[in-house]
Amino acid sequence: MGIGVYERVPARALLAGAQYCDVRLERRRGVSLELRDGEPREAVPGDEEGLCVRVLFKGAWGLSSSNDTSAAGVERTLSSALGIARAKAALQKPSERVALAPVRARRADVTWRVAKNPHDVSIEAKSAYLAELSRATASVPGVRTVTAFYADGTRTTHLLSSEGADVQTGLTRSLSDVSMVVKTDKGISGNRVRVGGTAGWEIHERGGLAEKGAEAARVALALLDGDRAPSGRFPVVADPELAGVFAHEAVGHAAEGDIIVAGESCLEGKLGKRIASPAVTLVDDPTLPGGFGSFPYDDEGVRARRKVLIERGVMRGCILDRESARKLRLPPNGGARAESYGSRPLVRMSNTLLGPGDRTLEELFEGVKRGIFAKGTRGGQVDTARGSFQFSCREAYLIERGEVTRPLRNLALSGGILRTLRDVVAAGKEVRAGDPGYCGKGQTVPVGDGGPHIRIRSVAVGGG
Repeated sequence: MGIGVYERVPARALLAGAQYCDVRLERRRGVSLELRDGEPREAVPGDEEGLCVRVLFKGAWGLSSSNDTSAAGVERTLSSALGIARAKAALQKPSERVALAPVRARRADVTWRVAKNPHDVSIEAKSAYLAELSRATASVPGVRTVTAFYADGTRTTHLLSSEGADVQTGLTRSLSDVSMVVKTDKGISGNRVRVGGTAGWEIHERGGLAEKGAEAARVALALLDGDRAPSGRFPVVADPELAGVFAHEAVGHAAEGDIIVAGESCLEGKLGKRIASPAVTLVDDPTLPGGFGSFPYDDEGVRARRKVLIERGVMRGCILDRESARKLRLPPNGGARAESYGSRPLVRMSNTLLGPGDRTLEELFEGVKRGIFAKGTRGGQVDTARGSFQFSCREAYLIERGEVTRPLRNLALSGGILRTLRDVVAAGKEVRAGDPGYCGKGQTVPVGDGGPHIRIRSVAVGGG
């Protein structure tokens, strides 16, 4: 991506009185495809380019973006950002003024290569792949509807700042997904499986998702014959997907620096304190090879790094951009991400994972007289300020005398974040990635999560 007139933007902003300025150029190329019951529903190629100018003037942000990358378009975007910042500065209270934590101005050019570039694979080949996923899943008796989805995209960015940062990055992500609705005389249910990462066509070419889709359909059918979920407090063994969702939704969001600064986190004031059992270690790691939420530099030009949020039960860190780092008097750690050139960088997670323990799965079940084996989620709600959560589980089974026995339908878990962290009594030896996905916070960004199987002493359980 050429620089041209862009390299003069930060200096011109300083001449106009700005304290700081960065310009982020971005280009995206990709495609998304969807088949519903074997019929094409969507085939959307995309090739988009634009820029975002961010200006800090007397402690107030001004941001403007445009897909007009001509010299005149760049000039208009800079003028707009300056005008917004000046207007906000005139209205802003002294207590609201923004300052940025200092960082080393990086000069870097990093492109993550993939084994097989998805842009070299034809739309026809991708459609045939989705048709295979759809056929395999639909072959299971009782399946009523199958949706197969594929998307890939390459994002190239170039950030230039008034502090001297000059950071270029390029990475490719791809994802495929198959979901189904099943129906019997017992009712209607559904399931989903997905694969994705900072990877190319190779992870889809490897195969396996068609078989997983069919198995997911069989599981959904079996759960329709499940018992009604019990109500009360029970020991729970959570699978890596559910453990990862808890790590992301319940803990990761509460550890985002802007949430803490706003006074909307149950983790406010907890840095350096014990908040969980010694069985809990939790990290947010954008450097994870192949992770769907991985990236080399954030959208402020700060190098990505592995962040230890909880270490053996003690809160050791949080996720920060430069603004929240300054307010919390901590060093920035590369946690600023923007959905696109039209979005401002926000504090966001990347790949959020619970660390391993020393137990086998069988050992986690041992000693549970009556409990729940919970797998995956269908969604839920989290209140980071009150420190509470509620998740609906994709699968659930009764544990009796240390053995998994009967399936349970429509099971939900709820509780307090801090109490649940303290009640994690053990973790499995093997960390597995959960489903790749997208996290919403006014914008959507790709994220990953995961962990080992974990055992929780007591969780509130309900269902229907």
